[in-house]
Amino acid sequence: MDAITALTASFGLMSTYYLARQLWRKATYKKPRARGIDPVGEAEVFLAYGRTSDAVRVLKDAMKDEPHNLSIKVTLLRAYSSEGNGKAYCRLARDIQAQVKDQPVWHTIQEAGRQLAPQDPLFAANA
Repeated sequence: MDAITALTASFGLMSTYYLARQLWRKATYKKPRARGIDPVGEAEVFLAYGRTSDAVRVLKDAMKDEPHNLSIKVTLLRAYSSEGNGKAYCRLARDIQAQVKDQPVWHTIQEAGRQLAPQDPLFAANA
Protein backbone atom coordinates (compact mmCIF):
# COMPACT_ATOMS: atom_id res chain seq x y z
CA MET A 1 0.00 0.00 0.00
CA ASP A 2 2.93 2.37 0.61
CA ALA A 3 4.08 2.08 -3.00
CA ILE A 4 0.63 3.03 -4.28
CA THR A 5 0.45 6.01 -1.94
CA ALA A 6 3.90 7.16 -3.05
CA LEU A 7 3.01 6.70 -6.69
CA THR A 8 -0.22 8.66 -6.26
CA ALA A 9 1.59 11.48 -4.47
CA SER A 10 4.28 11.54 -7.15
CA PHE A 11 1.65 11.71 -9.91
CA GLY A 12 -0.08 14.55 -8.06
CA LEU A 13 3.15 16.51 -7.80
CA MET A 14 3.97 15.97 -11.47
CA SER A 15 0.48 17.08 -12.50
CA THR A 16 0.69 20.18 -10.34
CA TYR A 17 4.09 21.05 -11.76
CA TYR A 18 2.87 20.59 -15.33
CA LEU A 19 -0.19 22.78 -14.79
CA ALA A 20 1.85 25.47 -13.04
CA ARG A 21 4.38 25.43 -15.88
CA GLN A 22 1.63 25.80 -18.51
CA LEU A 23 0.05 28.70 -16.59
CA TRP A 24 3.44 30.39 -16.23
CA ARG A 25 4.14 30.05 -19.95
CA LYS A 26 0.78 31.62 -20.81
CA ALA A 27 1.18 34.41 -18.27
CA THR A 28 4.66 35.37 -19.41
CA TYR A 29 4.15 34.91 -23.16
CA LYS A 30 5.01 37.91 -25.33
CA LYS A 31 4.20 37.99 -29.00
CA PRO A 32 7.23 37.60 -31.29
CA ARG A 33 6.69 41.01 -32.93
CA ALA A 34 6.69 42.62 -29.46
CA ARG A 35 10.11 41.04 -28.92
CA GLY A 36 11.35 42.19 -32.34
CA ILE A 37 11.19 38.70 -33.84
CA ASP A 38 9.47 37.59 -37.03
CA PRO A 39 6.76 35.07 -36.01
CA VAL A 40 7.34 32.97 -39.13
CA GLY A 41 11.05 32.74 -38.34
CA GLU A 42 10.36 31.76 -34.76
CA ALA A 43 7.87 29.13 -35.91
CA GLU A 44 10.41 27.76 -38.40
CA VAL A 45 12.88 27.28 -35.55
CA PHE A 46 10.23 25.52 -33.47
CA LEU A 47 9.43 23.24 -36.42
CA ALA A 48 13.11 22.46 -36.95
CA TYR A 49 13.38 21.30 -33.34
CA GLY A 50 10.15 19.29 -33.43
CA ARG A 51 8.23 21.71 -31.23
CA THR A 52 5.18 21.73 -33.48
CA SER A 53 2.67 22.80 -30.84
CA ASP A 54 4.78 25.88 -30.05
CA ALA A 55 4.97 26.72 -33.76
CA VAL A 56 1.19 26.40 -34.11
CA ARG A 57 0.65 28.62 -31.05
CA VAL A 58 2.95 31.35 -32.39
CA LEU A 59 1.45 31.25 -35.89
CA LYS A 60 -2.18 31.24 -34.75
CA ASP A 61 -1.41 34.18 -32.49
CA ALA A 62 0.31 36.01 -35.36
CA MET A 63 -2.70 35.37 -37.62
CA LYS A 64 -4.89 37.27 -35.18
CA ASP A 65 -2.73 40.36 -35.70
CA GLU A 66 -2.02 39.80 -39.41
CA PRO A 67 -4.98 37.87 -40.86
CA HIS A 68 -3.94 38.48 -44.49
CA ASN A 69 -0.27 37.46 -44.13
CA LEU A 70 0.13 34.58 -46.56
CA SER A 71 3.54 33.45 -45.27
CA ILE A 72 2.06 32.92 -41.80
CA LYS A 73 -0.71 30.79 -43.28
CA VAL A 74 1.63 28.69 -45.44
CA THR A 75 3.92 28.07 -42.47
CA LEU A 76 0.90 27.16 -40.35
CA LEU A 77 -0.04 24.61 -43.03
CA ARG A 78 3.43 23.08 -42.62
CA ALA A 79 2.92 22.92 -38.87
CA TYR A 80 -0.50 21.29 -39.23
CA SER A 81 1.04 18.80 -41.63
CA SER A 82 3.82 18.02 -39.15
CA GLU A 83 1.37 17.31 -36.36
CA GLY A 84 -0.98 15.36 -38.62
CA ASN A 85 -3.91 17.71 -38.10
CA GLY A 86 -5.82 16.99 -41.32
CA LYS A 87 -8.98 18.84 -40.35
CA ALA A 88 -7.23 22.14 -39.64
CA TYR A 89 -4.98 21.64 -42.67
CA CYS A 90 -7.94 21.24 -45.03
CA ARG A 91 -9.74 24.24 -43.56
CA LEU A 92 -6.71 26.52 -43.96
CA ALA A 93 -5.84 25.15 -47.42
CA ARG A 94 -9.35 26.01 -48.60
CA ASP A 95 -8.92 29.49 -47.16
CA ILE A 96 -5.75 30.24 -49.13
CA GLN A 97 -6.40 28.20 -52.28
CA ALA A 98 -7.46 31.19 -54.40
CA GLN A 99 -4.32 33.14 -53.41
CA VAL A 100 -1.77 30.42 -54.18
CA LYS A 101 -3.45 28.20 -56.78
CA ASP A 102 -1.15 29.36 -59.62
CA GLN A 103 2.04 29.26 -57.53
CA PRO A 104 4.43 26.33 -57.05
CA VAL A 105 3.64 26.24 -53.32
CA TRP A 106 0.13 25.00 -54.17
CA HIS A 107 1.55 21.75 -55.50
CA THR A 108 3.41 21.25 -52.22
CA ILE A 109 0.21 22.00 -50.30
CA GLN A 110 -1.67 19.46 -52.42
CA GLU A 111 0.96 16.75 -51.89
CA ALA A 112 0.83 17.15 -48.13
CA GLY A 113 -2.96 17.33 -48.29
CA ARG A 114 -3.14 14.03 -50.16
CA GLN A 115 -1.15 12.46 -47.31
CA LEU A 116 -3.43 13.92 -44.62
CA ALA A 117 -6.81 13.73 -46.36
CA PRO A 118 -6.61 11.58 -49.50
CA GLN A 119 -10.39 11.61 -49.94
CA ASP A 120 -10.59 15.44 -50.13
CA PRO A 121 -11.14 16.64 -53.73
CA LEU A 122 -9.25 19.86 -52.96
CA PHE A 123 -6.02 17.90 -53.16
CA ALA A 124 -6.73 16.00 -56.37
CA ALA A 125 -3.87 16.24 -58.84
CA ASN A 126 -5.91 18.31 -61.30
CA ALA A 127 -7.55 20.60 -58.72
